[in-house]
Amino acid sequence: MKQMGSRAKWMMGSLAALSLLAAQGVDAAEEGLRAAAVKYGIWSGGQQVSLEKDPVVIDGSTYVPLRSLGEALGKQVEWDEWNGAIRLKDRPGIAAVHTWKTPGTLTGDLKEGGFSGLLHLPGDPEDTFYTLADRGPNGEFGKDKLRTFPDAGYVPRIYKIKAAGGGIQVLETIKLHLPAGRTDKVTGSSGISGLPNVDGPDEVPYDASGTQQLAYDPDGLDLEGIAYSPSDDTFWLADEYRPSLVQVKRDGTILGRYVPQGMKELLEKAGAQTELYDVLPGVYAKRISNRGFEGVSISPDGRYLFASIQSPMAVPDKKTGEASRALRILKLELASKKVVGEYLYVAENAELFEGVKQKDVVISDLSALSEGVLLVDERDKNAGAEAQIKRIYRADFSQATNLLGTEHSEKLEAMSIAEIREKGIVPVAKELIADVAQLGYPYEKLEGLAVVDKHTLAIVNDNDFGVDGYDAQGKLQVKELPTELYLIRLKEELR
Repeated sequence: MKQMGSRAKWMMGSLAALSLLAAQGVDAAEEGLRAAAVKYGIWSGGQQVSLEKDPVVIDGSTYVPLRSLGEALGKQVEWDEWNGAIRLKDRPGIAAVHTWKTPGTLTGDLKEGGFSGLLHLPGDPEDTFYTLADRGPNGEFGKDKLRTFPDAGYVPRIYKIKAAGGGIQVLETIKLHLPAGRTDKVTGSSGISGLPNVDGPDEVPYDASGTQQLAYDPDGLDLEGIAYSPSDDTFWLADEYRPSLVQVKRDGTILGRYVPQGMKELLEKAGAQTELYDVLPGVYAKRISNRGFEGVSISPDGRYLFASIQSPMAVPDKKTGEASRALRILKLELASKKVVGEYLYVAENAELFEGVKQKDVVISDLSALSEGVLLVDERDKNAGAEAQIKRIYRADFSQATNLLGTEHSEKLEAMSIAEIREKGIVPVAKELIADVAQLGYPYEKLEGLAVVDKHTLAIVNDNDFGVDGYDAQGKLQVKELPTELYLIRLKEELR
């Protein structure tokens, strides 16, 4: 079983003890000095409970670390920092794991993979999903970490899959392409590439050897999230590059790309053939490289689209952004294609965990339950036993402050949590639904999230096409890392 870092566990145990002391009218600061650990045995249901921390006796009363006891009894324990609350729920369980056992070959040793989003459509069978792969296999070459594209001809794509019987079957592959009569300047066809868009804001693309620079593709996409609009039977995709939101037909035809203000002219000058709409706030052009839009979802009634930035942005600079906990979620009205809301989502505090950097606490996907409630996939960069933040939160927007067009939106990342409170900014309310790290999830990238029914969630990992860097001789390394879809069964009904 994976656990939170000791500092986080200590904090939870301490908070529980302090809350009890306060309820009894005890001076916690003074009495804490007189605490003594004891070797008491604790039994539940006739079986002894094993705790990671011993109980303590303070002023004649016994206190047990709440997190240790709760987890030992099969509870999921959450510390709500913003509201100063502790929640205990029955721990969910893994209902099934399905593996893509026979992915197709791309080039050389590279196989298909890179699942970066997940979608289940109402009315589809429970085992049927849509997912998408990102910009294709890519790596970092040499000490300068040059961005390489070992399969430069890769076309970003959507998959329709069936996850059943322990396996994943691809039912349909939908490659993205421009409308009829338009040609991508890099591919020479209607199909687009996964290459960066323009020199300057984007990484410089190189071939697999890291020696030959590749051309930029102003229509290239790095896809990370997928949503469905029931009003016109189209998909909406989240792209990291600009960042942008991309509307496509079911057959993969790109209808339009929605970009931050100021980006349309830049892309058109570079030769983009996609229809461009500069309707997103200009501040989103300040995304940190490779940290653009990551999650996208549409409310079940089809009225609103939500898009999440993966990391805090470079506002006013990269260093400030990487230290910030302020993540942004946009709300767009689909009928008018206008942004109507921007909200603050406060990421977990990396200081409360061991081996976690704040810049690596990110949002990876969204799934809308209503026009005011989303599920949010929040994760760290660690895998296996080191993983501590792999969580699905319920995010309630009903009391959250709409920051769109305010002065706060222009400097959100530069504000501390204390300053955010002082300004009266209310973030979306978070409630833990599933702590996936506690369930033994082995992967770094918890990338796709979908709701199957009121008690079942589906998640999928991004295996990065198995790319594992370069060896000392400059040869690309490919490892066996499967693509897997997990079904998580919740004890409490989603609402």
